[in-house]
Amino acid sequence: MFQTIRLKLAKCKGYLVRKRKFFWMAYQKNWLLDPATDKRAKYWKKCGAHINGKINIGYDVYFDASNAQLITIDEGAWITSRCLLLCHKRDMSNYRQGDDINKQPYIKAPIHICKGVHVGMGTIIMPGVTIGEGAIIGAGALVTKDIPAWTVAVGQPAKVVKQIQPRENEQKTDI
Repeated sequence: MFQTIRLKLAKCKGYLVRKRKFFWMAYQKNWLLDPATDKRAKYWKKCGAHINGKINIGYDVYFDASNAQLITIDEGAWITSRCLLLCHKRDMSNYRQGDDINKQPYIKAPIHICKGVHVGMGTIIMPGVTIGEGAIIGAGALVTKDIPAWTVAVGQPAKVVKQIQPRENEQKTDI
């Protein structure tokens, strides 16, 4: 009897944790929170995301709240409005005619957005992706593979279109 009660309590606790994560996810996307503050990042942390330093998150950004622990975002990143970060997808490798799509298992993989990355509006970032330091992702991109550091990537799927060159040491002259 005590095992049954413990099992019910454990299920209830798990349900409440999931419900709380979804509350924070829904609350942080509310337009009342200014994206220039760190409040959105605090709510992402409460859901389990790993936020390293000050980041900016725009309006109406969705993330995988039930798998938020798989999301890592480093200092200086900017995720603009209406982006979507997914840490899970269906495993379609064994899907055949007549199969029920709802019975296909999920694949879960981490997302890592490195230091100084800028993610354009409406971008979708799929599971297992690392976006390298200083990279820029164009608006509306679908990021399915890793993006190298200091590059510009655009399109669906996102492809690197430009390598960002290092700044030359500029000599200042007195006039």
